[in-house]
Amino acid sequence: MDTAAAATNIAAAAGTGLEVSAVIMNAVIDHRLVSYALAHAGVLDGEGNLTAGAPLLLAQAHAMVAMSVEEGWELVLTVPAFLKDSLSMMSRDNGGPGLPLDTGRTIREVAETAQTRLVIAAPYLHPSFAIALAPALTTLLQNGGTATVITRALGWSAPNRSNANVEAVTVLREAVGTASGKLTVCSWDEVGLGVHFKVVLADDRLAYIGSANLTPGGTGAHAEAGVLLRGARVKSLSRWLQVVADELTRRSVS
Repeated sequence: MDTAAAATNIAAAAGTGLEVSAVIMNAVIDHRLVSYALAHAGVLDGEGNLTAGAPLLLAQAHAMVAMSVEEGWELVLTVPAFLKDSLSMMSRDNGGPGLPLDTGRTIREVAETAQTRLVIAAPYLHPSFAIALAPALTTLLQNGGTATVITRALGWSAPNRSNANVEAVTVLREAVGTASGKLTVCSWDEVGLGVHFKVVLADDRLAYIGSANLTPGGTGAHAEAGVLLRGARVKSLSRWLQVVADELTRRSVS
C-alpha cells in the first residue's frame, strides 16, 4: 500500500515515469517486468513517460490495494505433493484468481509485518518453524513490541510433556536474548488437549487462522486449510486469544 501511495503521489506531482518505475522496482523481485507492466496498464507510453491518464490509473490502483488491505480474507492452503497437480487443475479449470496462498510462507509474512504485537498460538510447535519465525520476533521485541506464545504441555507437571514444544519455545527465548522479558509464554498443562486453535496474529490487523500446526507436517506434508484475515475484525480474534492467555497464566500461578 505504501508503494501504491508513493507512485500515486509522484504522478500527481508531475513526476517522471522513471521515478514511478523506481519506486515500484524497490518493492518487487523482478525489476525487468516493471516497465512492461506499467506500459500494459497504460501508465507509461512507449518511451517510458507517464501518460495523461497515469495519475488517475495509479490512484485507482492505490484505492484497490487499500481496500484489500483494510478488510478481507484470502484462502491459505498447505498442499502436499500428492495434491499439487489436482490443485493446479482446479485453478486452471475454474479460471480462478490463481493458486491460494501457501501456509508456511503466509505465517512467516504475518510475523514479519508485526510492529507492536505478535501472537503465536498452536498446540503443536516445532523447533524448525521457531527458527523460521525467530528473526521477525527478535526484530519486533528489540523495537519495543511484545509477543505472546500460546501452546500446551510445557510444564514438568503436564501429562505427556511435549519435548518439541519445549524445544521450540527455547529456540524463541534464546533468539530474542535480552528482550525475552517482552515474550510471554502460556501453556495448557492439564489433562486433555485444552488448546487447539492455530493462529499467528500481528497488531490486531492481520492474522492467519487455520488447521495447520506450526510444524513441518502442518506447513508442508499434510492437507491443511486456513485463511489470511485483514482488517478491524481481527481485533475480536485478538481479544479472544488474550482471554485465553490470561486464563492460562492464572491457572498456572494458582
